Order: sequence, then structure tokens, then C-alpha cells
Amino acid sequence: MPDLEMPCVQCKDVFLFTEKEQQIFYQRNMPPPQRCLRCRSKKAVSGENAPTRFEMVCDNCGRHDHVPFQPKVGRSVLCKDCFQASKSRLRVA
Repeated sequence: MPDLEMPCVQCKDVFLFTEKEQQIFYQRNMPPPQRCLRCRSKKAVSGENAPTRFEMVCDNCGRHDHVPFQPKVGRSVLCKDCFQASKSRLRVA
């Protein structure tokens, strides 16, 4: 199977459907993709199965951010940067 050049139905760019991807799609009994990788990624993020994100304000720095869980009243919530910093402090101690 040679690599195929296919037009994306969304952005109209031509993308390469490689031989390796073709084998994976065939093994999984899936039809060939109609969208390029970039458009497939955008569709996956905005689709119905996309994880719900909740807006929050970091208790440490006050930055607005989004988290994949519903923040609970009375429990501190940290932005991604403050959370990573607190994890690294715990490892050092």
C-alpha cells in the first residue's frame, strides 16, 4: 500500500495518509480519515465526549484557570503552575 494524499473535508488542505496509518485503520476496521490530523484533533477536543472543564481562581496566586473537576467549597484549588510547584516542594522535603 503506498502513501495516499487526501483532501481534508474541513480545511481543504491535502494530508498524507501513510501506509502505517492505513494498516492501523484497516486492522481496526475503520474507514479512512476525512480530516487532517490538525482538524481531527480540534474536532476531538470540541466534541461531545470532550472532558468538561470548570473555571476556577487559584487560591495561591489568584490566576484564573480551568480544571477537569468541579471545585468544592472549602477546599483549596491551585492553577497548573502552583500545583506543579507544590508537588516539587513535596518531593524535596
